[in-house]
Amino acid sequence: MSRPSKTTPLAAAFLLLAATTLSAQPAEEESDRQRPFYRVEAVVFTLAGGDSDAWPVDDLAGRATARDPAWAGFAREQALERARDEEAGEPSELQAALDAVDVIASLESGEESLTEALVYPEPWLALDTLSEPMDEAVQRLERSGAYAIRARLAWYQPLELSATGAAVRIHDEVVVAADWVSVTPYGRLLRDSRPVEEANELWPAFDYRLDGTIRLRQRQFMHADIDLAWRRPGTIGFASRPSIGAEGAFEVHRLEQSRTVRAERFEYFDSDWLGVLLRITPFQPEPGDEESEVASPGTDPA
Repeated sequence: MSRPSKTTPLAAAFLLLAATTLSAQPAEEESDRQRPFYRVEAVVFTLAGGDSDAWPVDDLAGRATARDPAWAGFAREQALERARDEEAGEPSELQAALDAVDVIASLESGEESLTEALVYPEPWLALDTLSEPMDEAVQRLERSGAYAIRARLAWYQPLELSATGAAVRIHDEVVVAADWVSVTPYGRLLRDSRPVEEANELWPAFDYRLDGTIRLRQRQFMHADIDLAWRRPGTIGFASRPSIGAEGAFEVHRLEQSRTVRAERFEYFDSDWLGVLLRITPFQPEPGDEESEVASPGTDPA
């Protein structure tokens, strides 16, 4: 969900209406919807001279259902480019209003609280840079000569008390297979034998050389589930999914680990050849931001 990038008069009117309506809800209901919010950073690397236990497979595990912050960031940048072309850098009143409507709908559905909508950064969107501690750790890995950095990703996300959290996709940029839509003899578009109903389903679902997911979940303690695969095609070029055809078309090295983790420290997951450095940091709004943003319209924050 996008946030209005600039508060225009029309967008401000919509958000003022949302704040007025939602401020009438009981304070405890608002508090119940406020969830712990984290910055998550992950770096995937391979060990120089490590032994890969790659195993031949003839199909690839799909990751298209996982949240993909990198793809979301790409889509956002494309939308901003179009907006800059159309409005010479100024967001249109209509787009600002539509963004505000999205925010209001999310508030009314309980997906996020008013505090999260106005104060917290947008979740599930790739960040441009790593934090200073993580960037320094990456530099140390690179200087050592013993590791090759394969992917890096940072994003914000809420974390609720649940048995299963949202899977976040992390991958490199090397495409090894693609799943295209198919066309029936009658001209219907299908993906996975289901009719294509939305325009974004027309995009091919890509599989990457390094591809996998990181899932955080909160029970009594915080857990991280790592499921990564390094796939080497048996032939040059990328294949078509889901019917790849040749037996043993890929050699796949897997890293699957799950254990408890703690915030504000480096967590290390590794195998003989593939590894992950993970860092989770609680998000802290700037002092005074939360109180001023969620104050009722027409009143001064305490």
